[in-house]
Amino acid sequence: MKKLLFLAVSAGFIFTSCNNNDDEDPNSIVGTWRPVSEKAISGKNGNTLYNDPHSTCYKKSTFNFKSNNTLSSTIYDENSNGNCENFGTETSPYSFNAGNMQLTVDGDTSEVLVLNSKELHVVSDYDDVNGDGVDDKIILVLAR
Repeated sequence: MKKLLFLAVSAGFIFTSCNNNDDEDPNSIVGTWRPVSEKAISGKNGNTLYNDPHSTCYKKSTFNFKSNNTLSSTIYDENSNGNCENFGTETSPYSFNAGNMQLTVDGDTSEVLVLNSKELHVVSDYDDVNGDGVDDKIILVLAR
């Protein structure tokens, strides 16, 4: 649950409407994002080590980055009985540095690898997934 909370906080985003507005910045982090998958990228050679889709339940989660630099994260996941449960909504301050592609949520800074009108990829952790002695990037993939 702690890891899910970290992922939620590190991936937070603001709520926007679902219309097509040509005046909106397509590369803005502001908006509503939903988790799609988690993938690992080798720190040694950049190869994808895995790309696992999130469960149908977790995909109901939302990360709403607001223009007032507030992140509202609502997390759904399976409980101990295997039922999909809403684990609540948390609000945290955030900032996004587009020049450095860094997202800071509640004091924790994460690298943003992809940000466009449809996708956001945030490094949620570093771990030696393939056992080669080099830390790999664990990436949360989100979609609008």
